[in-house]
Amino acid sequence: MTEGDRSKLARSEARTSDPGPRESRGVSGTTRDVPGGLSTMITIVAVTWKRVLRGRALWVGAVLALMPVAYAVGMRFAEVERGLRPNLFVFEQLVLSVLAPMFVASSIGEEIEDRTITYLWCRPVPRWAVLLGKLSALALIPGVLIAVSWFVGLEIGLGFGPQARSYVALFAGSVTVSIIAAGLAVLVPRHGMALTVCYMLFDAAVSNIPASIENLTVSYNVRAIAQVPSIADGDAATGAIWLGVIAAGWLGIGLWRIRRIEA
Repeated sequence: MTEGDRSKLARSEARTSDPGPRESRGVSGTTRDVPGGLSTMITIVAVTWKRVLRGRALWVGAVLALMPVAYAVGMRFAEVERGLRPNLFVFEQLVLSVLAPMFVASSIGEEIEDRTITYLWCRPVPRWAVLLGKLSALALIPGVLIAVSWFVGLEIGLGFGPQARSYVALFAGSVTVSIIAAGLAVLVPRHGMALTVCYMLFDAAVSNIPASIENLTVSYNVRAIAQVPSIADGDAATGAIWLGVIAAGWLGIGLWRIRRIEA
């Protein structure tokens, strides 16, 4: 074999052994496609939902969501209707401040602490897809629980259901608080849930300050979108914009931080 033949053979073997940018080589020597961001998110969502349905957190969350309903039942027996709607809405916001951290911050923080989630980072999958997958699966749960609680509470207390925009407000608030919980869980995994609850309690207090700083709070903007009588603060469109700004800011913090955590 001439020198030219040997060089051609070497180049041919190099091309054959290179799996390319979209493939990885397994132990057996066969090649497989590297999963993309969307497929990774779908897989994470499915696995997260299985874990939630098998665990007890969903039942604990349902019990917490029944607390405003119990309040409405008490007011109905006491025949007190005045102020029930705004008081019940504020109660729902307080429960939401606990539900979202319980599902989102505790799950993400626990997996980072146990290095379960970082195991995936040793594989060729995008980190942002892992975080967004868990967030997409978990953020829906507190929103659904609060929406059901709000509907049942008003039906029992006043005999009619809430307006559609109040559903939108509570669900948007649920997603925003879930994003905040995810960001804090990535920053401080061990104390993510406690810090999120403290953050939301401070948020609720600041939302009652008659100054422009109230626009930076979730509670104020949720009330603005809902337009519940006697607690309707500000313009609904402005509240939606500020809520989006808050969510985008915390999501950016979470994605930035998760790229810097060592596997």
